Amino acid sequence: MKQRFSLSILAFFLASVFAVPAFSAANTDNAPCPPLKDVKQIVKKTFRKSISVEKIQPAQVEGLCQVQIKFQNRKRVLYIDSHGKYIIPGDVYRTSDGRNLTRTAMMEINRFTEPQMKTLEKFVAFTIGDKGPVIYFVTDPQCPYCKKAEAILEPMAKAGQLQVKVLLFPLKFHKGAKEECISIVCDKKGLEGLKTRYRSENQCAEGKKLIQDTVRFLQSKGITGTPTYIFPDGRFQSGVLAKDKLLNKLGQHSGKKAAKPENKENKS
Repeated sequence: MKQRFSLSILAFFLASVFAVPAFSAANTDNAPCPPLKDVKQIVKKTFRKSISVEKIQPAQVEGLCQVQIKFQNRKRVLYIDSHGKYIIPGDVYRTSDGRNLTRTAMMEINRFTEPQMKTLEKFVAFTIGDKGPVIYFVTDPQCPYCKKAEAILEPMAKAGQLQVKVLLFPLKFHKGAKEECISIVCDKKGLEGLKTRYRSENQCAEGKKLIQDTVRFLQSKGITGTPTYIFPDGRFQSGVLAKDKLLNKLGQHSGKKAAKPENKENKS
């Protein structure tokens, strides 16, 4: 499933895109990118929104420049041609291997810093396993793809191949997921509570605050869907990952060729 902007960003771009001329495929020269100050004016004039343009650099696509922006406290990527005549919001895929270059770029610019990785510790609901490198796992008790991911992670954690620190991230369209997450925290039900979608009347203030703060912090980093894995180097990826892929991400070797990720996730 192709990655998409969050609903708010998508709605904004759809409302604005008709004011932007269509991209001409003929624009494939190697001219340098427009100056940052000019791009700021172009973006302001085109979208008429409060968008912070933070950086511009050549994109991996000939004739395009990658523009790093910040909108509604989230870092995003859009593209502009070398002459500043066209703006292209949306994902760019490399046809040779199907790689989403835009998603890769956004993963890098939204990478968790060392202090932010330490902040994640505040939001851990519970941990699975006590040995191996740490993965922060963002999940929702009602997310079907999360169940597939959990079925892969649990035996790996029990085998000492990694530690899984669980961050509960209820999606808005999952009715009752927030209350389930709060109950799991308040009644200390851990993994079994997550697996069984445990829910009680115990909606303690501590649990409410933890879930609220977790969602707010992760959203500020551009995370909008589950399952999402946050790796020790601060990079994160959404969608179910196979065991070999996880081991390779952690710098280990399973002796087998890494499988491609099952690119499925639930989006808020």
